[in-house]
Order: sequence, then structure tokens, then C-alpha cells
Amino acid sequence: MDKNIYKDVKGQSESALQQKIVFWFWNTYPEFRGLLCYNLNNSVGGRRAKVNQSLGIVKGRSDMVLYIEGKAIMIELKTEKGYQSPTQKKWEVLIASQGFEYYIIRSLEEFKNLIKVIFQEEQFL
Repeated sequence: MDKNIYKDVKGQSESALQQKIVFWFWNTYPEFRGLLCYNLNNSVGGRRAKVNQSLGIVKGRSDMVLYIEGKAIMIELKTEKGYQSPTQKKWEVLIASQGFEYYIIRSLEEFKNLIKVIFQEEQFL
């Protein structure tokens, strides 16, 4: 039995992917803990949804953001077959129009490659 917690699994949920990403980043770059953050972008229904909206929750916002060297890099997680909703596409266009980077990630390996590129650009490695 493979106990590799970092292994991408066919059919994994976005939540499982996000947990792997956070765990890997936390353990690989302890000096940057706290810079990769979850964006609360989903709301429950009813009264709580109205409260969250009044507090500034934004539908369609990326799942995560990496704050590094004066930049905020938006990271949207999708399953192997997942796709962006119209609201997510609209938010991507809005955020890109403000000069922010936006990436769709479908696996831990894709995330690792993205971090490698970002950190090489920032000369962290």
C-alpha cells in the first residue's frame, strides 16, 4: 500500500488537492508558512450567506493566494475534469486586469512546478 500522502490520486476532490498542496508547501518551505492562504470564497445559504456577503466575501474568487515579494498570486484549484464557473472566469478577468497573476492548478505536481518557477523568478532557491 502506497502511503505517500503527496501522491496525486485520480478522481481526487478539490479539497483533497488543496490539503496536499498546503501540507507540502508548509513542510517544504517552513520559512514561508502563512504566505499561502485559503480564500473563503464559498458561502452557505440563508442568513449566513447574507452576513458573509456583507463582510466582503466574493463569489468566484480564487481558492488560494500566495503572497510573495510584494505580489499576490491567485491560485484556483480544479479537479482533473473540473471547470471554472462563469463567476470564476469573470473574477479572473477582473483580477488579471489589475496586474495580478492567476493560475489554474489540477495536481500537486502542477503546483510544485508553479512554485519552482515563482521561486526561481524571485531567486529564493
